[in-house]
Amino acid sequence: MTWAGDGTAPVPVGRPADLIRTLYDAALAAVQPDTCVARTLVRDRSGLWLGGRSWPVTGRVWVVGAGKAATGMARAVEAVCGDLVTGGLVITKDGHASPPLPATVRVVEASHPLPDARGIAATAEVLAMLASSGPADVVVAVISGGGSALLEAPVDGVSIEDLVTTTDLLLRAGAPIEALNQVRRPLSRVKGGGLRRAAGPATTLTLVLSDVIGNDPDTIASGPTVVAAAPPSAALETLARYGVLGRVPVAVLSALERRIDESGGRDRGSDSGLGPAAYVVIGDNDAALDAATGTARAAGHRVETIWRGRSGEAGDLAREWVAACHSAPVDVDLLIGGGEATVTVRGDGVGGRNTEFAVAAALAMEEHGPAGWTIASLATDGQDGPTGVAGGIVDGQTVARAVAAGVDVRAALATNDTLRVLEAAGGTVAPGPTGTNVNDLYAGVRVR
Repeated sequence: MTWAGDGTAPVPVGRPADLIRTLYDAALAAVQPDTCVARTLVRDRSGLWLGGRSWPVTGRVWVVGAGKAATGMARAVEAVCGDLVTGGLVITKDGHASPPLPATVRVVEASHPLPDARGIAATAEVLAMLASSGPADVVVAVISGGGSALLEAPVDGVSIEDLVTTTDLLLRAGAPIEALNQVRRPLSRVKGGGLRRAAGPATTLTLVLSDVIGNDPDTIASGPTVVAAAPPSAALETLARYGVLGRVPVAVLSALERRIDESGGRDRGSDSGLGPAAYVVIGDNDAALDAATGTARAAGHRVETIWRGRSGEAGDLAREWVAACHSAPVDVDLLIGGGEATVTVRGDGVGGRNTEFAVAAALAMEEHGPAGWTIASLATDGQDGPTGVAGGIVDGQTVARAVAAGVDVRAALATNDTLRVLEAAGGTVAPGPTGTNVNDLYAGVRVR
């Protein structure tokens, strides 16, 4: 794992950064696909055991799905199921297909967070594969963060360019994943239960690594196996709430209005004629936090987990985190939290929610204290938006180091150019793809 960006300046060294690395590694280990699948999916004499019951296997077993962790999840499912697996296809983000899967299940890379033609073509293959499913068959769906962009089949009249424009507008407006998926569901034939409907009478077993705070099944990857969703009118309300209703493509508005007419005001799809199903969240942000906290306590640290499921603007959360460090009891030397921030894009710089959090925290420490803390904000997937890093580690000298390197830190934050600040100050954390994705980890280490 690399703990510096371009090597122009060292990352904060010594006990605080080393401890943060240990906690991050422990959190990731707890939510790796092989670990999570192995403790929830079991092969027994009649078939498979999941969610507290046995699921007989008398026909074919298909492994399908999408997300940043889809490759690892599919590999783990194959390890459990062995020769039961007939075939399958999973779609993952560029750079996440290694190591390769056994020949039984294919992996296809596609674009994230904006969809592309590769993802749409691969989704069409998945739907065609499941079209022949019968009541004796079992579909094991592996779903993880990123699945909404990767698993996509637009409704008639909506192009991939329409989807990209709409998604980009919402992302730049600071919309969280819940709002993004509220819009994307009614524009898709595979979201909101579309994958399960494609499986028809087959048994559908869904294993989920959640990147959604609260683990809402409708929201995680837009619920491809969950035949339940908010009415299409909610999508229009979301577009209006984030100020982009008048800027999305006409085809998107037409499709949403058509879906409203077709739905007759219903807020849930029908599961009549579909086979039995199980839906199990096998790993989430809480599991990662618990592992980090347990590791810290086992090492003798006085730790408090003060945030679970936090959301909001990255800058606001960073200032709140610094205030929490400032008010922490004197006998506490470590604060841990989890959640996922959003960023309203104001400029054309390069940054993500975690680099934005880190730089805003560094400025807060520079302006108001406390200088005696080292703070980290890290994405568990190892990739903070377009930055190529997981996030950053900052301390009371981060701003001074960046200024000495010629960077105007406040101007950079105002234009969302936060990666440059951390590269100059030596605070980037760049592990590369971690194989999992369960939101973000925040840490504060008191420097004594």
